Amino acid sequence: MLSVVLWLSLNFNQVYEIEKTVPVNFRVSKPYSVSGNIPLNLEVKFRGVGWNLMRLFTSLNLEFNYEVSAKKKESFTILTKDYLRANLDLSQNLDIISVYPETLFVKVDTYEEKYVKLLPHMQINCREGYQVVGQPTLQPDSLKIGGSIELLRNINHLNTKYIVFDNVNAGISRNIFVSDSLSNLLWLSQNEVKLNVNIELTAEKDFENIEIKVPNVPDDKEVLLIPQNLTVQLKGGVNQLAQIENSRIIAKVDYYKILSDTTGSVVPYFEIPPGCVVIAVKPDIIQYVIKKK
Repeated sequence: MLSVVLWLSLNFNQVYEIEKTVPVNFRVSKPYSVSGNIPLNLEVKFRGVGWNLMRLFTSLNLEFNYEVSAKKKESFTILTKDYLRANLDLSQNLDIISVYPETLFVKVDTYEEKYVKLLPHMQINCREGYQVVGQPTLQPDSLKIGGSIELLRNINHLNTKYIVFDNVNAGISRNIFVSDSLSNLLWLSQNEVKLNVNIELTAEKDFENIEIKVPNVPDDKEVLLIPQNLTVQLKGGVNQLAQIENSRIIAKVDYYKILSDTTGSVVPYFEIPPGCVVIAVKPDIIQYVIKKK
């Protein structure tokens, strides 16, 4: 015990440097809000005696809190090191030697609110033999946000926080968080939304007699395809494939693609339900004849 006390006494009286992340918060009353190059956090390097550095992990409130007394639209700068030195309760043996970024450029603008679309930001890795069917959905799929007019002008949608799902073999239904990348500048009507993802066993199914359509044919022309119908094999979720009718599988050969062809045959393209994949087509190439009406 005596050795431990001596070791601590010796080492904690040495001078050290340490980096800490300090969150940035601005407070401003409506009808104003702030924007500018304001990060979520500052990277701050402290230097001090070991005993004093311990305060960074215990009693010292490490936050950059700035009160804006807004009465008009304006712009101003903040020297981050000077502000932290003046507002953190640092002792004589504890100092700030660097802050990144060194300067914050702040704009005070009129506060406004609007609705924006919310998009899922994720990666889903299914277990072998399973797949995602359709598109992931969010409830709600849009949020009301509030902030400066300038900031809102450049925001058309928000993402959820990035999340990875591994080895998935069943549907996903859970709450996830909205991205907090602008949380110190934006007001959000809610921070959590519900995610739903349909996961099914993978299957394959043949769909016969799919008619090929030819868009963009001029009124005085007629295109004869050989053959006129296809058999299309789709890969998708087992329940999904069971509910798909032939009318949801659309095969097309564009007229202008036929005009530019030099081989005498073309390959159709398909519009199919989300989550399905065309894995085989019989026949896989189509011959054609263009006639005048």
